[in-house]
Amino acid sequence: MSQFLIDSIRKYVSLSEDDITLLDEVLTIRKIKKKQWIITPGEVCKTEFFVNKGCFRSYFIDDNGHEHITKFATEGWWITDISSFYTGKPGHMYVEALEDGEVIPLRKEVLDTLADKIPQLNKYFKLVYQKGLANSCDRLLRTISSSATEHYLRFIEEYTDIEKRVPQYMIASYLGITPEFLSKAKMKISRTAS
Repeated sequence: MSQFLIDSIRKYVSLSEDDITLLDEVLTIRKIKKKQWIITPGEVCKTEFFVNKGCFRSYFIDDNGHEHITKFATEGWWITDISSFYTGKPGHMYVEALEDGEVIPLRKEVLDTLADKIPQLNKYFKLVYQKGLANSCDRLLRTISSSATEHYLRFIEEYTDIEKRVPQYMIASYLGITPEFLSKAKMKISRTAS
C-alpha cells in the first residue's frame, strides 16, 4: 500500500502498527490512464478513491449537454460521487483522470469494516469530510458573492499547481464562468501585479 496514504491519515490521527498492517492487507493501488473514468453516472457509487498520483476531476452534464466541474482532486485528496456513495442511489457524476495516475480504491463495505476495527479511521474521515464540507460552503459563498477575479484568486490559492495540469476551459467550468471571462480576469490580475 502507499506510504503516502498512511502519512496523509497520520496528519489527522495516530495509527498503530497493527492498524497499518490491517490497512495494508485490504487496500491496493490501481493504475488509471488519462481520460479513463473511475465513476460514471447511472450506477450506485460504492467506492471512494484516494489520489495517490495524478489529477482527477468530477463533473456532471446538465440537461442542455453542458459540463459542470464540481471538483479537482490531486495527490492526497479523496474523490467520489459522495451523494451516491452514502445514499445508495444511482449517481450523477463522472470522475475522470486528467493524467495517468494511481488511486487507492476504498469500497463502502471495506470502509465500514475498517471503521469498526480501526476507530481512528472514523475520526479521520469525519475530519476529512468536515474540511470538504467547509470548502464546498466557501466555494458556494464565493460563487454567489465574489467577483470572478476574486473567485479565481482563491481557486489558485487552494489548487496551487493546477494551472500547469488542467486546461483553462476546465478551470473556467469549475469557476462557473466562460473561458473568455477567465482570460479577462487573468489579464486584470497581471495588470494589477505589474
